[in-house]
Amino acid sequence: MLKLLNEKEFLLFRHLVGKKIGVHLRDDSRESLSRKLAKRADRLGFSGYMAYYRFIKSQRGEKELVWLINEITIDESHFFRADKQLSWLVEELVPAMMEKRRQPRRLRIWCAGCARGQEPYTLSMMLLEKIPVSRAWDLKILATDVDVDSLKAARRATYPAEMLKSVPKPYLFRYFNPVAVTKAGRAYAIKTEVRHSILFRKLNLLEFPYPLKGPMDIIFCRNVMIYFQMSDKKRLLEEFFRLLAPLGYLCLGSSESLLGVDERFQLVGQAIYQKKE
Repeated sequence: MLKLLNEKEFLLFRHLVGKKIGVHLRDDSRESLSRKLAKRADRLGFSGYMAYYRFIKSQRGEKELVWLINEITIDESHFFRADKQLSWLVEELVPAMMEKRRQPRRLRIWCAGCARGQEPYTLSMMLLEKIPVSRAWDLKILATDVDVDSLKAARRATYPAEMLKSVPKPYLFRYFNPVAVTKAGRAYAIKTEVRHSILFRKLNLLEFPYPLKGPMDIIFCRNVMIYFQMSDKKRLLEEFFRLLAPLGYLCLGSSESLLGVDERFQLVGQAIYQKKE
């Protein structure tokens, strides 16, 4: 088994990851990255990190580069994360928007960095409580991620019971169907009515401009920008500003702030920013 990446090797992989997806690997991530790469290189029969690096950079290593990106962008997201922020949006913001928008009855939401789908599915369930299908609202949720394996899992929409511990029981009974019992336990599939409004799509947030059409009423990008360098953050915010509707909302992670980064957004809630007029 290979040992710790030396400084030169670590910098090469850090530069590669930063260039491809904009994630800046901190200095203290060298040990964890070494463990992942050592196991992978050993499994594929490479004698050293440099041989593995050269393979990833070659045309033959395109699929392996996808594996590396997926491994680095693994997100431990869960259902009903940041419940206070979601509750404010669904209980106060969306009803106010519905009251104003008698015509057209249209709502567009983008979840940037959707991982395995927990966030967009949570939003869809909560909005179904406020906007029943019978109300004839045109609701669409775009969910994007750079990790193709996470997107496949999101589209399957089937989760083991242990991943649903944060789902309130009324939601579990109403919006999930038990589908199997395996050695790992019971699994549940999200019902069609929850999935109907969501489109999953691969998108690299570092590839500008984004091939998306606005305007978006709400953009979720929670705990994503913390991995980006300032120059990439600013370009990211340029795209968010472009795609947001006038007075649209940008929702960030609880530890993220736009203070001193972009003054075109004003703080209106818990890590919730509104695009200024």
